[in-house]
Order: sequence, then C-alpha cells, then structure tokens
Amino acid sequence: MEKSFKLDIDAKGIGWLTFDYPGEKVNKFSTHVMEELNSVLDEVAANPSVRALVIQSAKKGIFIAGADVKEIYDIMSQGEEVAPLVQKLLSRGQETFNKLEQLRCPTIAVIDGACMGGGTEFSLACTYRVVTDHAKTSIALPEVNLGIIPGWGGTQRLPKLIGLQNSLPMILGGKKVDGKKAFKLKLADSIIPHEFLKDRLPDFVESCLNASGRSKILNARTNRKGIQKVQDYLLEKNPLGRSLIFSQARKGIMKKTMGKYPAPLAALDVVETTYGWHLQAGLKKELDTFVNLTTKHADICENLVNLFFVNEDLKKDPQVFVDSTPKKVDVAGVLGAGVMGGGIAWLFSYKDIPVRIKDIQWDAVSKGFEAANSIYKQLQKIRKLNTGQVNLKMHKISGATDYSGFQNADIIVEAVVENMDLKKKVFAELEEKIRPDTLICSNTSALSITEMQKDLKHPERFVGMHFFNPVNRMPLVEIIPGEKTSKETVASMVSLVKKLGKTPVVVGDCAGFLVNRVLIPSMNEGLLMLEEGLEIERVDNAITHFGMPMGPFTLADEVGNDVGYKVALILNEAYGDRMSVPPTFKKIVDAGLFGKKMGRGFYIHKGKEKTLNPEVSEILGTTRRSHLSAEEMVDRFVLVMLNEACRCLEEKIIENPAYLDMAMITGTGFPPFRGGLLRYADSRGIPTIVQRMKEFSERFGERFKPCSLLEEMASEGKSFYGPQA
Repeated sequence: MEKSFKLDIDAKGIGWLTFDYPGEKVNKFSTHVMEELNSVLDEVAANPSVRALVIQSAKKGIFIAGADVKEIYDIMSQGEEVAPLVQKLLSRGQETFNKLEQLRCPTIAVIDGACMGGGTEFSLACTYRVVTDHAKTSIALPEVNLGIIPGWGGTQRLPKLIGLQNSLPMILGGKKVDGKKAFKLKLADSIIPHEFLKDRLPDFVESCLNASGRSKILNARTNRKGIQKVQDYLLEKNPLGRSLIFSQARKGIMKKTMGKYPAPLAALDVVETTYGWHLQAGLKKELDTFVNLTTKHADICENLVNLFFVNEDLKKDPQVFVDSTPKKVDVAGVLGAGVMGGGIAWLFSYKDIPVRIKDIQWDAVSKGFEAANSIYKQLQKIRKLNTGQVNLKMHKISGATDYSGFQNADIIVEAVVENMDLKKKVFAELEEKIRPDTLICSNTSALSITEMQKDLKHPERFVGMHFFNPVNRMPLVEIIPGEKTSKETVASMVSLVKKLGKTPVVVGDCAGFLVNRVLIPSMNEGLLMLEEGLEIERVDNAITHFGMPMGPFTLADEVGNDVGYKVALILNEAYGDRMSVPPTFKKIVDAGLFGKKMGRGFYIHKGKEKTLNPEVSEILGTTRRSHLSAEEMVDRFVLVMLNEACRCLEEKIIENPAYLDMAMITGTGFPPFRGGLLRYADSRGIPTIVQRMKEFSERFGERFKPCSLLEEMASEGKSFYGPQA
C-alpha cells in the first residue's frame, strides 16, 4: 500500500514529515493512516539525531481534514458492536497523539490551509503551531455538527491553550478561525505570509531550538493582553467566574438547539467537569462521553453524518453533464433593488464579483444599497469583517436607473415583483441591452420559467435561480431549467452557485418548484388549524418543539404575508383543491397585516420582541376552541409536506431523495437531527405514515389522501433510503 507520510531528515537534524494521503484530495486520519503515523513517531523517537519534527501537508489548501468520517459511520452501523469499536478507535487516536506530544524533540504543525476536527486535535498535540495568511487557512472542531464531540483531546488541550471563553465557541459550535485570528488567540505561535512560507519557516524552526526563542514564544502565549479583557481572564481563574461562563454557554446552547442536539451539551459537560483535571483523566471522560453519544443517540449521529455525506456529494455533483467548461462570471447585474435584489447584490460583492443594481427610481436603487450595507454591518458587528473590508466590498456595488453598464455583465439576475407580464416586459427590454452570451436568471419563487422564456430571442441562456430570504443566511439556491434552457447554462449556474458558497439543487419547472411547493401546503394547514379554533402560539410552539426553526405564523410574518399570499394563490391555481388558500389568509392581507416588515402580522413586532396581534382574533371572529394534541398538529403540518414531496418525486421534479431532504433542510430549516423529511418518514415506517394519512383524510379532508407512490411503497415494504427493516 502506498504510504501517506514521508519523513526527510536534513543535515541540521530537522525532520520534515509530509502528509500526502494517496489518491485523495484531502488528508484524513483513517485507521491505516494512524497506524503509519504511529510507526513514524516511533522512528523519530528512536533517532536521537532528530532535533525537531516539522509536520506539513502536500495538499494545496488543506492541512488535515480530520478523521475519516466514513469509518465513523461504518462503525455506527454495527448495531450492538458500536461501543467497543468506537472505544477502540478513540483510544488508538488518543494514544497516538499522546505519543506525538511526548516526543523528546519539539514538534511544529505547519497549517497552510484547512485544519478540521482530528487535524486540529493533532496540531494541539504538537509543541508549536505555525499558520499562514492564506484565504483557505482555517482551524475548527466541527464534530458537534455530526452529533459527536472532539474525541482525540480537543476538549482538553484547547481550553488549556487559549482559555475557556475562546475555546468554548469552537468546541460547542464548531466555530472556525482563520490564520490571523488563530495567531491573535495564541492558538498559533507564528503567522507567515503564504507566499513566503518556504523561506521563513526555517527561521521559526530554529527559534524553537534555542532558549531565547522558546522563551519568547512561551511568553507570548501566557501574555493574554489583547486576547481577552483582563476581567474575562480573571473570570476563568475563580470558581464563581467559571460557573458563570458555563451557565451562559449552556443557555446559549439551549437557545440555539432547543435541547434537540445532545452533542453540544455533552461537550460542555466534558469541559466543565474536567476543568483542572490531569490530561489522562480528562481524555478518559472525553472518550466515555463520545461513546455514549454514538450509542444512546446513534439515530441523531447517523442522520447528521448522512447529511454530511449528502452535502459532500452535492459539492462534487455537477447535476448536469456537458462537455464544455462552465461560463466564468466576472461581472453581474441585478434587476430590482428590493430586499431580495439588495441581498443578491450583497452576495456577489461579498464574493468579490462587481455587481450593478438597476431599478426604475433612484430611491429604489438606494434601498438596494441599504439592504446590502445592512448585511455588511451585521458582519462588521460580529467582527467577521472590518471597516476597510466592508468599504472595499461595498464599492463593488454600483447602481443605475437605466441599462448602462449591463453590456459588461456575464450574468443578470432578475428580482422584480412576482408578475408574469411585468417580468416578460423586463426581459424583452433587457435582451436588447446585453451581449448574446450573457446568462439571464429569474429569482421568481413560483412562476413558470418555460413561460418566461417563450418570447426571448435566446431562451437557451435563460434559467431560474431561486434564492431564499434572507440571502445571507439561507444556503439553498434552486436552479430551474425551462424547456429551452441549455445544459451548458444549467452547468454554469451550478458552478456559479457553488462559487458563491451556496448549495445548488437542480429541480424541475413547476409552480412553486420544489421547496415552496412542498412548504406551502403546511403553511395552509397552519391557517386551517387556526380557523378551527387552535391558538396561534400553540401551533407555533408545537412546530418549533418538533424542531423547525419557527412555526408557520412566525415564518409567515418573517417572509411577508403579502408575498406568501401571492405564492399561495399561484400554487392554488396550479394544483387545485389540495392547495386551496384558507379565507383567513386573504383577510389578513386585506387588513394590511404584512408581517415583520410592517410591524404587524400574526404578531406585533417591536425590535426582536413579538406579541400576539389581537387584530387576528377580530378577523377570525370565532370563540371555538380545538383540542388537537401537539402530536396531531405536527402530523398535520408534516404529512401534507410529505405527500407533496412524494408527488415531486413521482413527477421527477427531483429524483434523488437525499437531495430533496437537503433542499428541505437548507430551504425551510427542516430539523437536521431528523435527517430530512423523507428520512423522517422512513424512521416512522411508511406503512405507519400511510395509515395516519388515511385517518387524517377522513377527519380533515382529501388533501391527506396518500399519493400513489406512498401507497405503493407501503404495500411493497419499501422505504426512501432502502428496504424497510
């Protein structure tokens, strides 16, 4: 078997250990890699001529991606054998990193690229860490996102190195830090410009080998001035202060996860319990907690790991195969400067693509600038960008009330109001002002792409590109080809969306496309439950307790009830009675209760606070009360979604169940710990789901009647992800 490590010892006694996992784009710790690393460390330990060991990567833009996630997943699939297998895997890793830490010579991790999970834990076991200012340099412990915790010493070594308050966001939330931040936190002992790494690294190595150099490095670590305020440092040095830190961390976890994800709480328990313990005792607690998560909460771990693989597949999958290279996008244009237009313009500028916004009036254009600037201010507030960086990126946005400058654009994204006639008029004007090869996209959330492209001179370059609001937070972008859209155009859009840092999913052209078509029935169901006498807060609370980020009425207010109503009408026209719009929706819109943007919707909004809006009760004009249980509310909300999702599979709007699940998670916030809509159905059993839908069909209406795909799956014992158990 080809080796992953190459050890060269130079004339000065410096060992240069290069990690280059054969046949892979990234370095990762698999079982055989760890065995090889063990042998290399033994070789170094046995060689007294080695004065220092420098570990670096041969992969561009990557140091170590962490443990081999597939191995972890395979172990979790072993049933009753999980605990001893996980324990064995972790013990070996801990022993290897302990061996690295205990080498008599200093060890130096050279991080010039991504350093994740087990890679970060590996670097923490080294004596020193060097980072570069490369854009891809980042350090993180993302294990909680997979339903597990750092298991090779991350919960023990990181707090000791950079303190509780700096380490907890990384351990409990998977927060990434770039090279500059790592150096500021003293997570790294030196930062070297990427371009000069080869020239300057030897000087740092030499400084680690003389007393004055080592003293300078260690003094820099212990001098916490500039890392955190003096009172924060003192807070960690007394029991009451630490208790406050842990209490606030626990509150933050509960607010973010509602207690649905056990891993962050388990990680916090490990750090809190073992603070001040000897390393070996802490590692034992870390190991036991990791094993407990993979056994008692195996379903959550498996769901989150599965989603990791789906996400990786989407990153690699072009979703359409063409011979030509995707079109390069260097300049963009946006038609329509509303909230969405401003958000899309922000995204282009954030990725350093110059963008020009057009609207019919300068007041409207200025609102687009305001929307983009507002997002940048948020990033500045959380210190992701500084003032200079914000100014540079804002200068990549320009505005106009005509089509001047659009002839330079490689792509135009239309984001005007949801009106087919208006959109067609805009596209007819646009085609006369741009190059024949410029891509044209519509950000429509529900209207037909095929219909829009009918009158275009070059329909092959026209495609749907549906962003979700807010653009800066929602990862999903639906790519919708029309009948005449070329495969080359689709391939170019998939490539561009990935470049923008979003998740592209190619779906078929139908009213509402995929996500809105599946989501709107559940929103309608919420309104129907309201008309039956259920309280707004009861429904919202039941749905958020299930794991959705917000209930249907809170979501409606966030999106805008006027916008939601228009989309609901489009879907009602397309799909008939099963998507009938409840009369209450029209009354809400007619009353001007548009939601958060107006301060009044189902709730009254004042800043971050919201209270029930009494006007809604007046509109309903009913004193009836429904006694549905929370379980029944959730089932009504979820099962209408499931039925429509299965129709999308039947009609081949989307063919891959895993991609459908990922779209619902990234587009609606369907709870990841449940694995996605279809995986959730599998977990309950398709026959059980079908029986429940038939019961609801009799009680609440034909919309719950299982579609033919579900009926067929139930009768044949099939599931979305394999045979039923």
